[in-house]
Amino acid sequence: TCPLTVGGSFQARTSSITGTVQHNTAAPPSHRARLVVDLRTLDTGIGLRTEHMQANYLEVDRAAGYDQAVLSDIDVAGLKPDAPEGKARFSASLALHGVTRSVSGQAEVRRDGAGLKVKASFPVLLSEYMIPEPRYLGVGVKDQVTVEVTFVASPDAAANTTR
Repeated sequence: TCPLTVGGSFQARTSSITGTVQHNTAAPPSHRARLVVDLRTLDTGIGLRTEHMQANYLEVDRAAGYDQAVLSDIDVAGLKPDAPEGKARFSASLALHGVTRSVSGQAEVRRDGAGLKVKASFPVLLSEYMIPEPRYLGVGVKDQVTVEVTFVASPDAAANTTR
């Protein structure tokens, strides 16, 4: 969610999220996760705005890795490893635009068939990731945007991990 400097906001959406969640049952139980978003698939609903976001601000063609956002080293506090359901705070590392920083936010985890449905959100300051100040015809995006993600982590029996 990208709040505008003149009021209102828009959303940049994608369904291109991949990754793994590994559950370690050894003492103490833990989870290890890595989620990747293909930034080339973000869509703001307006072609020119999407093009400017990808080319001018996220600079997806600039260098290797600029076309992805990677959330890793995810640490969820307040959920039982053997029954990971409910609301919790989390911290993680976000690699974006050639910069890696710590982020934290809220997550909600619920059972979804054989897997887990995860809804999470966290704030990101664009300036911390050296993303140029988004502005077009006098209208800009505020420095703080909110990343919201919803996904279902489902078991992968072959790898004994959750994808």
